Amino acid sequence: MNRYTRSANIGYCSRQKAMQHSGLVDKVSRWVAEYFQNVSCATCIFHNYQHTKDTVAAAEEIAEGMRVSPEELETVLLACWFHDLGLFHSLENHEEKSAEIAEEFLLNQGVGEGKIGVIKACILATKTPQKPASLLEKIVCDADVSHLGMENYREKNTLLRQEFEIRRGKPFADAEWLAINRDFFREHNYSTPYARKRYNAQKDLNLNAMTNMLKENES
Repeated sequence: MNRYTRSANIGYCSRQKAMQHSGLVDKVSRWVAEYFQNVSCATCIFHNYQHTKDTVAAAEEIAEGMRVSPEELETVLLACWFHDLGLFHSLENHEEKSAEIAEEFLLNQGVGEGKIGVIKACILATKTPQKPASLLEKIVCDADVSHLGMENYREKNTLLRQEFEIRRGKPFADAEWLAINRDFFREHNYSTPYARKRYNAQKDLNLNAMTNMLKENES
């Protein structure tokens, strides 16, 4: 174990202890789980409860790797729990609706307007194309698309394709879908050093596989 890893692990343990006292994150996680159960979203094939949980888990890992404070970690996790709930109400500009839902809930929990503002900014930063400004916004954005750099990318991408096809009312041709994703990969860059170190190698492999599939499809 190198010095960086050992230091990160020490930070992780201390923050984990701090998070045990964050009843708010616990309360929000339960409320969001119930939201997904009780509110219908016919198009949420990829943007489902599992995606939200995956985003939260990735955000916690990235935040720990970036050695943020316990309070900043809490802010990041809260933003991730809320970040896609707007899809239940509107496909367009759903980030704004997600931010509104977060604000209403958190105000009722007595959270200060300053912290709510930071959480809303993190949610709004996930809008494509991502343009995060602060470190916390960058962490949330990187977590939201962490699947680009994971081995199960093709599985996740299949779900995303199904979701997009439902939205537009017709299927994609294979070459069309591959080209859309190839271009997205080429334009996207992870914003935090930890995410680049954690995901870029597999992301490159996923892009290469996608490019080869596109060449085979076109030929």
